[in-house]
Amino acid sequence: MGFAAIPEIADEREQAAFPPIVLVTWHDAWADSEQHDRTEWRSDYIVRTTGFLVRESADVVSIAQEILPDEDGFRAVTHIPREMIDSLTALHGAKDADRAMRAG
Repeated sequence: MGFAAIPEIADEREQAAFPPIVLVTWHDAWADSEQHDRTEWRSDYIVRTTGFLVRESADVVSIAQEILPDEDGFRAVTHIPREMIDSLTALHGAKDADRAMRAG
């Protein structure tokens, strides 16, 4: 089974309707409901999230899994504080081929 090619996005209005698809690698917080002692603590919890880049501000990046019809917004949005991001890479639709960045 094949998939149709994704068309290139021509103007800014279309780009707003079809935000870039990105991969974000970041350090997530976690909860351990069954933790009994300090030896069971995780040293790090690296997560990779893919989706539509719907917000990119100085403090946070928001990735949506779905774009709803009729300008109803987005669904399943993950909001990631910039300080927790290792890298953000454009997979499709961004003007820059690769927008890798390091949070500092």
